[in-house]
Amino acid sequence: MGVGYFLVNQTRREVVWFLHIPANTKCEIAGNPVAAAITSWYLLEHAGDAIAFVSDSEDEWPFPHSTRPELNGYRECTDDVVTALIDNGILEDEGREIFDPKEPDVYMRRLRNIWMGY
Repeated sequence: MGVGYFLVNQTRREVVWFLHIPANTKCEIAGNPVAAAITSWYLLEHAGDAIAFVSDSEDEWPFPHSTRPELNGYRECTDDVVTALIDNGILEDEGREIFDPKEPDVYMRRLRNIWMGY
């Protein structure tokens, strides 16, 4: 398995995780139309903020005015971005695929990028 990434906004103390969509590595985030839309939307909505992709397995931290442990206090805003994309006719929500009824928190969101008919 490759190195996974998440998007961190140090200015707003927010994080975008790609946990419930099929994207985690660089290639998956760039190649998955849903992940690419989430990333693009977030970056465009927060232009000028200190934002960077951070790996989930390495110790690097690109922000000089904070530390990686502070990430625990950052607000997770992935669902907010997905909602904005749905409201703007870019994504369609086709529900959730729950893998084990005994563990309903383990699921994949079935999102589809519909902007250009994909």
